[in-house]
Amino acid sequence: MLIILNTLEGDRKMNILYEILVLLHVLAAIVGIGPAFILPVLGKSAKTGSQLRFIFGVIQRINKFPKTGGITLIVTGILLMIVGKLGFSVLWLNLSLILFVIIEVIIIGFIEPNMKKIVQLVMASQGEKFPDGYAESMKRIMPLEGTVHLLTFIIILLMVIKP
Repeated sequence: MLIILNTLEGDRKMNILYEILVLLHVLAAIVGIGPAFILPVLGKSAKTGSQLRFIFGVIQRINKFPKTGGITLIVTGILLMIVGKLGFSVLWLNLSLILFVIIEVIIIGFIEPNMKKIVQLVMASQGEKFPDGYAESMKRIMPLEGTVHLLTFIIILLMVIKP
């Protein structure tokens, strides 16, 4: 890839680099954001304790994708700002970055610590009943997840309409 880019003229090289970064950014959004919207739906679909344990096992395996996608989003987003020579001069980009940081604080600071406890509770349970405290713990996380989803939707909207 770099060999091909090195054979091209300056502006053309930057245009191709920019297009590659856009592609990586969009793929990272799909990989990073998609599971974040699907996982809560999966969790709510369980009807028995064994289904709940199975779903939480799947969630544990899939949970690395939003983290990897999120890191890739921020890196490619900042690179796009640099390569596109926008810097930090565009309001919708700055707002998107601020919202993204808020999302990460909510996830890392509040959702993940609670989810770790819930996962331990669920995975240690036996039988077909949901473990004691599960419903109450999930009720505490749901407003936070809703906030993350709303902020994510706003970021996507900003990226599409670019006001």
